[in-house]
Order: sequence, then structure tokens, then C-alpha cells
Amino acid sequence: MLSSTLLQTLAVCLAGMLSAASASPCAAKSSDGCGKPLPAGQTRGGVASVNITSGSLERSFLVFVPPTYKPGHPTQVILSYHGGTKTALQQLQLDNLTSPEFNTQSMVVYPQGINDSWQGVPGVTINDVQFTADLLDHLQGQYCIDKQRIMATGKSDGAGFCNVLACDASLSTRIAAFAPVSGAYYVDTLPCAPETVAIPCQNGRADIPMLAFHGGNDSVIAYLGGERKNACLPTVPHWIEAWAAREHLDAANHTSPVAADTVVYQYSRPGEPSLVNLVYDSVNGHDWPSTLPNADNQNAGQAPTSFNATPMILDFFAKHPLTQLV
Repeated sequence: MLSSTLLQTLAVCLAGMLSAASASPCAAKSSDGCGKPLPAGQTRGGVASVNITSGSLERSFLVFVPPTYKPGHPTQVILSYHGGTKTALQQLQLDNLTSPEFNTQSMVVYPQGINDSWQGVPGVTINDVQFTADLLDHLQGQYCIDKQRIMATGKSDGAGFCNVLACDASLSTRIAAFAPVSGAYYVDTLPCAPETVAIPCQNGRADIPMLAFHGGNDSVIAYLGGERKNACLPTVPHWIEAWAAREHLDAANHTSPVAADTVVYQYSRPGEPSLVNLVYDSVNGHDWPSTLPNADNQNAGQAPTSFNATPMILDFFAKHPLTQLV
């Protein structure tokens, strides 16, 4: 039997659909694209390449439309940013977010960086924050998007760009949660003091959910940080502790096992679920963690991990919608 609260919500939603002027909770989280057919050439369960203009530049991204997509039902969107020197297609092939084993419900969007790189990497001057804002505007105008469930993940430089977005005053109010993998969190300062370097951040809201992954054997973006590309990489523990401090969480973390050689450091407030988390695999390298072979773990000296990051990311995103739309 439906609860009285749920019945009331359904009634308000129905009233909102019947009246365009109604400010119902359904309308509040729905985008302008609700009710529109899919763009020409796109199909449910398929991947399409899309071009838009951002800052006078032609930009592109891949969009995966989930097989369960309905034009009248607000759908979660996951932005997945490729690593440096990689492409949107390579990220799609890596993260398994379009695999029916893991995801049949969420739209997944793979932006393409100019010169295969992202804002936040030393020397990159392209405004990818604006590109992301323009991309979201495009998605919300063309598809039925749940504005409370826009998420971001990425690998390496793409993971570092997730941190740029989480620290942006505007985009941090549009993107609900973040899950960077093997992130390069550059700070533009030298000399480099990885354990104490000040990490600038202008996040526009409090309580930003963060689930990060990093390997202890990462030889590209070292877990203990250091100078790289004439900038400073903080140690990953220092970076995650800075996020916990920013969110006013307990300084001491709770450590839980995930799998062999892997733990998660969880930061929270007393009596509340963890908001900031770091999954640390002591033997993993610069990889997207997966129990199955992928483009990362087939490199020399690498192997599949004892856990799979993708379902953990999807579960984390499911638990952390935006609680208030700006």
C-alpha cells in the first residue's frame, strides 16, 4: 500500500504535468528536453557523437542513451572525462559505464578534450569549465534530464578536471557528486611541498560528495605527490583530507576493507554516512580498477584488481542526488 506522503507527491506531480504553470517537484527536477523525441539518428541503447559550440570553439562529446530511456522520465546523467593523451572513445571503452552488466538506467556522456587534455593541467588554457556548462545546457534542452542527478567521474587528467569542477563556484552547484579515478590534482605552485601545499577551491555549495580511487603503485600520478609538469601534485591523503576539512567532517577517518590489498578511508560527521571517501589499493598502478581485463590493466606489469570501481561509483552516485537545485 502506498504511503500518504507518496500519494500526495504523486498527486502534486500529476497536477504539475497537467498544468504547465505548476511548480511541482517533478517539474523542478526535470529539464526542458522532457517530452522531446531523441535527436535524429539516436536510439535507446546506442552511442552518438554530438558537436556543440563553446567559447567560439567546436567541441564534441559522445552520448550513450540508456536502453530504458523514456522522453517523459527524468534520467540521471554521468559525465566521464578521459585521461591525458586519451580520447572520449577510449574512456567509453575503459570505464564500463555503458555495459548492461552495470548500467541500463543512466545516460553517460564522454566529453572530448582539446588536444586530448583538460583545464587544470599545467599549460592548458582552454575553458573546459565553460564547455561543461554549455554541454549541460545542451543536454537539458535535448533530453529529459534529472537535474538533481548530474554526476561526474574521470581518469587521471580527467579525474583532476572533476576536482576543478567540484571546486568551481557554479558547476559545483549543478553536479551532484564526483568520483575521480587516479586523479592528477595539480596545484600551480613551486617549490612543491606535497604534504602541506595549499589547495585552492571555490566550491559553491557545502557537502559535496566525493569518492576517489588511487593506487599505491601509481608511477604516473604518485600517491605521495611531488613536482610534475612544473606544478605541484599534493599527496593523495593530503588532497582528500583537504576535502574533508572543507566539508567540516571529522579529521579522523574510518577505515574499512574493500578487497584484498584495498581499503576505503571514509570521512563523515558523527551519526551521518560518509561524504568524502578514498579507496586505496596498495598494489594498483595508474589504472581504472577492474576485476576484468581492460585497456589499463593489460599494460606491462599491471593486472586486474581485486575489486571493480564501476559498480562502486554507480552505487555512490545513486545515494547522492542534489538536495537543493539552484
